[in-house]
Amino acid sequence: MKHCRSLLFALLLLTLAGSAFAQRQARVGLGFNALLTTAEGLGLGVRARAAAPVSADLSLAVDLGFTGFIFRGRDEASYVFDPQLSAIVTFPPRGRQAFYILGGFGAYVPLSERYSGESGPTVHFGFGWVQLLRETQVFYELNPTLVVGERNVDVVLPVRIGVIF
Repeated sequence: MKHCRSLLFALLLLTLAGSAFAQRQARVGLGFNALLTTAEGLGLGVRARAAAPVSADLSLAVDLGFTGFIFRGRDEASYVFDPQLSAIVTFPPRGRQAFYILGGFGAYVPLSERYSGESGPTVHFGFGWVQLLRETQVFYELNPTLVVGERNVDVVLPVRIGVIF
């Protein structure tokens, strides 16, 4: 039952974000993340992000992430879906690199019964850097997240690297 509520919250989040992006020129990014949790340890995953500018230094973004905690073997593996809606503030660039902060909310939805941590809504606040190339950008970020579960609050620490098109 707790996974169903988290999944419904995630779908609502994606619906709201989709309507916000329908009227703006969005940029798309793809990347990898390493996720460290208090419940499952280290997981590896993939992430997609669409961001639309609101002003020269503020963007709204929707992220979709999928992470697998696979280091205990296939039989003990667990998987998590974690969409996020974020506001991103980018500071003035220094050369070809810029610093940014991001914050927002999302959902943390385990996709298997083997997952031993909490599921539910999330709150995140992090920072990152973007390196300007010619037509693309490379980003690296650290985005600490609190998962507000029914019994506890879990801490999730993702480290991400990717490319923005």
